[in-house]
Amino acid sequence: MISLKLHYGPAFTPLTKKTDEELTFNKELKLNELFEFFYEKYGDGFKEILWDKNNIEEFHKQLVIIINGRTYRDDNFLYTPLKDGDDLFFLYVYFGG
Repeated sequence: MISLKLHYGPAFTPLTKKTDEELTFNKELKLNELFEFFYEKYGDGFKEILWDKNNIEEFHKQLVIIINGRTYRDDNFLYTPLKDGDDLFFLYVYFGG
């Protein structure tokens, strides 16, 4: 069993209706499996804010996912194993003034 601490930035809060939540799963999972859970829980809107509208195989350019203080995107990012106690942030980078 694993427990994950999740934090949502402004693009995600209207959909999730919260800024933080803790989820518990009966088994270890990978990031892509967590996304599948979110699609079922929050619907297609979650997909729309994750993925680039012009290329559904690429994350939205402004999306940042931070796992335990590390942000990265490599070829195996979707298959990152999640462990008990992991802390994940889902944010959008905004610029302007």
